[in-house]
Order: sequence, then C-alpha cells, then structure tokens
Amino acid sequence: MDRLPIARYSYTDTETATIESAEQILTQRCLHSFGIDYEPPQQDTRSPAPADRRYGLASADEAARLGYHPDLGPLPEAPGLTDEELRVFYGSRQADPAGGERIVYKGKEVPARGCLGQSVAKLAKYDHPQAAQIARRISTQSYEDALTEPSVQKGFGAWSACMEEAGFRYASPLQPLNDKAFKGEDVSAKEKQTAAADVGCKEETGLLDIWFKAESALQQADIDKNTAVLKELRTAHRQRVEAARRVVAAG
Repeated sequence: MDRLPIARYSYTDTETATIESAEQILTQRCLHSFGIDYEPPQQDTRSPAPADRRYGLASADEAARLGYHPDLGPLPEAPGLTDEELRVFYGSRQADPAGGERIVYKGKEVPARGCLGQSVAKLAKYDHPQAAQIARRISTQSYEDALTEPSVQKGFGAWSACMEEAGFRYASPLQPLNDKAFKGEDVSAKEKQTAAADVGCKEETGLLDIWFKAESALQQADIDKNTAVLKELRTAHRQRVEAARRVVAAG
C-alpha cells in the first residue's frame, strides 16, 4: 500500500535507521570517555518490517503465521555491560533527572540520562514539537473521520457480508482485532482461519484501497490548511537527518 499524505512529514525507514545509528555512535563515544568498551548492535536489514495494521490485518503471511497477534520482530540486543556500566549507559532512571541521584563512575559524573539519553538529546534538538503535534493530530483525526465516510462504511458492509459467507460474524474489520478469544498467548487455529478470511475479504471487496483513498483525501485537505508549519517540520527533519549522517560518516 502507498503511504498516506501525512507520511511525507515523517522519517523514512532509512532515515530512522540513520538517526538510530548516529545515536549509537554518540553513545559509544560517551562510554569510551568513561573507559567503557561498547560495540553498538548491528542492525539487521534482512528482516522485513511488520506489515502496517492501520486498517487492521492486511498481510496474508502474517495471518497464516500469527493470526491477529502482533509481529514483534527480533528482540533488541542487550548492551552487554556490567551493572555499573549500565548505570553509565542509562543514567538516572528517575522521571526528573534534575532531581534524581547523581551518578559518578570512576570519579567522573555521568550525564543525568546516561550516555544514551545524552546522545538522543543531541539529535533531538532539531525537533519541532509544535509542528510534530500538528502532524500527529492530522494523522489521528483523519483516521477517525475516515471511519464515518460513506464509502468506507459501504466497504465495511461488503467486507462483513464476505466474512459472514465464510462463517464469521463481524460488523467491521476492527472487531476481530479486539476479539477476546484472540488475546491469549497462543495463536489458535480458529484465529488463523478468521485472520485469513479477514485478509481475503479485504482483497475481494477492495476495502483497503477504498479506506486508503478516503483517508488520503481527508488528510490532504487538512495538510493544505497547515502547509507553512508542516514545511518547517520537513526542514527540521532534514536538519536532524543531515546531522545524523555527519555523525555516521565520522564514525
């Protein structure tokens, strides 16, 4: 599926990976200043990202493997540090670092949020909170408004009829996501069957395309009303990514 219009004001997967790599490099430099050896975890670019579930389950592969259970992907690697070194890595875990405990490691004071928090903050200075909040509001509002669009409601009806023919009774594709029968630790055969029918009915009725087009139109109308501040957000994102690239290039 294509990206919604508001996605133009978000980081791409590649940009996010660059920022995270830069944060790890800055963290490594900070830890080295305390005499702590640390090698950032290698990013696994071979694993595909989980399918977007904004409109419910959309991947036949995930339906067959996981039903409605989320695809959490591989667990992040642990830093591989001692308890004392982890205190340098993370710093004070208190809600208010300014009033939290003062951490000293080998005679040197540790940043309040540790090396990791300090590194994240160095790149976060390029953030534009006001513009980001507007982008989030557009994304949330368009989703809620799209649910009441006549074309989407009609699509829900067609999907529901398709599901009933397959032996499953749901009024909308949001309902099986919240079915208590599918909240257990294990993925049952019925859950997989329901999920497979769900995805199949979305394909048969064209619901995903209908839903996407309806929400895209709503988003674009709202974006057109906020072009100036969203342009500032894209500039802020570009500055942050460029700063991250410089860090990565320097190593």
